[in-house]
Amino acid sequence: MLFTAMLIVHVLTVIIWIGGLAFVTMLIFPSMYRMTETLQKVLFFQRIEHRFAPLARIYAAITGLSGFGMLFYSGRHSLLFTRAGLFLTIMIIIWVLWVVMLFGLEPIIIRKMLDRMMKGDKKLDVDAVFKRMNLMHWILLAVSLTAAGSGIMFARGY
Repeated sequence: MLFTAMLIVHVLTVIIWIGGLAFVTMLIFPSMYRMTETLQKVLFFQRIEHRFAPLARIYAAITGLSGFGMLFYSGRHSLLFTRAGLFLTIMIIIWVLWVVMLFGLEPIIIRKMLDRMMKGDKKLDVDAVFKRMNLMHWILLAVSLTAAGSGIMFARGY
């Protein structure tokens, strides 16, 4: 029963997390491209980012805790970095990359960049920055879906 509860929490959290990422990637960025004023774009993105980033950190923590809980509860931790645990290892590596980004890079890089945009830094091409950020989000979405697929493959015994 404990394993099932952890699995439910894990899968639902991943769904919410990746769904939020997909929403930002597929709807928020394209909406920003239609805005003409730079300040409007920056403020719009900042409002979304300030609400979603803390939630994404919570989702990452819950996903990690439930995932590692299931891993050790089931005794499958010995499969890490083995051929039989390839998909499990891929999923964990992607989760680690997310944690590094959410808890390390995002607060440092994104916040500094948004501050520069808010101050009207003329050297910063805001449209180019948002296009790079959108590309990064597409990559992260693809990587996240790869992690989800890896979890399914591992659960199915591949």
